[in-house]
Amino acid sequence: MLRNLPQTAHTLIYSKQDELNQADSEVESSKRCLQHYEDKQKEHLACIKRHKELLAAKEKELEEKTAQARQIYSERMEVSRTVKSLDAEMNRLRERINSENLRHGNREEIVQQFHDAKERYEDANTKVKHLKKFIRLLEEIMTQRFKIYRQFLRLLSLRCKLYFDNLLRLRACSGKILFDHKNETLSITVQPREENKAALNDVRSLSGGERSFSTVCFILSLWSITESPFRCLDEFDVYMDMVNRRIAMDMILKVADSQHHRQFILLTPQRMSSLPTSPRIRILRMQDPERGQRTLNFQNRNDKEEDQ
Repeated sequence: MLRNLPQTAHTLIYSKQDELNQADSEVESSKRCLQHYEDKQKEHLACIKRHKELLAAKEKELEEKTAQARQIYSERMEVSRTVKSLDAEMNRLRERINSENLRHGNREEIVQQFHDAKERYEDANTKVKHLKKFIRLLEEIMTQRFKIYRQFLRLLSLRCKLYFDNLLRLRACSGKILFDHKNETLSITVQPREENKAALNDVRSLSGGERSFSTVCFILSLWSITESPFRCLDEFDVYMDMVNRRIAMDMILKVADSQHHRQFILLTPQRMSSLPTSPRIRILRMQDPERGQRTLNFQNRNDKEEDQ
């Protein structure tokens, strides 16, 4: 029995050794599993951390988008559509926006063009308002000026009529001038003598002397309402008799003497020996034309130079 004891001990030792090896193997396997799950835990924790960070970023983006949406529409709308449907709608709108950007430019360019156009419009609108105000002012001024012009026209016409009648009365005549400003016409009627008051004759029915005298009276009447530094008359006394001529000359000299700031030029074939002597009157007598003369001996200045 004692001889079998070592063999039994060896068997028991080997058995325990196997159990110990198996336990060590299980421990190593458990360690590997533990390390595996610890690694998995770290991966999951890192993934959770990333998702938390992504969630925080999305929440921040959501707040920004919500704030932008509130600028367009203050109240949030309840949407019954699915996310997929909304994504499809958003993609369609993005494609449309991109298409419009290719056709008309991006939003920033369009906004800048809008502001530029708005600024030009406001500037033009301000100018138009100022021009309308200026036009209204001009219309008021023109209305006032036209009113004054009509009054001035009426007064000048009346002055010319009175002056004409007063000049005719120097020869015991009377007459009137009719101004038709609308049709731009003028008619003159003259009554040669006071005793024939029933007849007011047109100047075409007067004699040559009466017509010349009436014409001088009319011209002096026009001179009274016009401004000009020179007054010229040519052969005004051709058909006048001596009495009418003397009265006409006296009237002209009287007017000239009262207007020293003007120059009067009178051309007449008659003699001026009856004129009064005055330092303001200068008589220039031209040579009488040669009798029987047919062609005046005029020669071109260039022809004279060529002959020389």
